[in-house]
Amino acid sequence: MQINTRKLPAILAYVGALPFVAGSLLFTFGVYNVPVLGGTAELLRSYSFAIAVFMCGVHWGQYLQDPQARHFNLLMISNALTVVLWLAYLLISFFIFSAMVIATFLALLWIDYQLYQSNSITWRYFKMRMGVTAVVCLSLALPFTLL
Repeated sequence: MQINTRKLPAILAYVGALPFVAGSLLFTFGVYNVPVLGGTAELLRSYSFAIAVFMCGVHWGQYLQDPQARHFNLLMISNALTVVLWLAYLLISFFIFSAMVIATFLALLWIDYQLYQSNSITWRYFKMRMGVTAVVCLSLALPFTLL
């Protein structure tokens, strides 16, 4: 089976959203522990942190590679978001952290919208980012229905 390399980034992005969907569904329906892996809330928190930091790293790469992307000062923004999320991961509850991660993903999407507007990223990439961000944010918001 040959994978279309043009579609590979979108495929990987949506596959990467699956742990958000699965974890949120498990948590929402009362499965608070996954054998071998651990607590559902902690699985969601750690995966959310990892992916948010990964997306901040993507902005680092955009900053370093594209002179037009530099007017957003993505190095400072991505570093600040990473440190704030790390401290939040260590110090605050699941629900507050989830709200912060949702806000972070939306902020990163807004930055990508600005990059798209300045022709630093393609429509295809931005469209994929919108779809994946929607899936991730809706998944992370699902446990809030328990409150």
